[in-house]
Amino acid sequence: MRSRYSAFAKNQMQYLRDTTDPQTLDLIDDDANKEWAERAKFLKLEIVHAEEKGTKGVVEFKAFYSVDDEDYVHHEVSTFRKQAGEWFFKSGKIKAEKTK
Repeated sequence: MRSRYSAFAKNQMQYLRDTTDPQTLDLIDDDANKEWAERAKFLKLEIVHAEEKGTKGVVEFKAFYSVDDEDYVHHEVSTFRKQAGEWFFKSGKIKAEKTK
């Protein structure tokens, strides 16, 4: 998860493709990810929870970033699949953030 966050921060879209599960790769909008990563200033990553069960993993995280000097939090629960010793992003579900 941390390496994928870093890839977004560095706008390394090929790394994101390389670490996405081939079974779900066609669901990823590369152009939207690239546009967002170019506009965002990444501030920090907070891992809320992570668990691994065999070849399946789940990571709940918060990615803090700003766009046009406005701060945001992307809160997501991501699933991963391990194949040949490597972890691949499978899917993500955005969690709603409560407003103050």
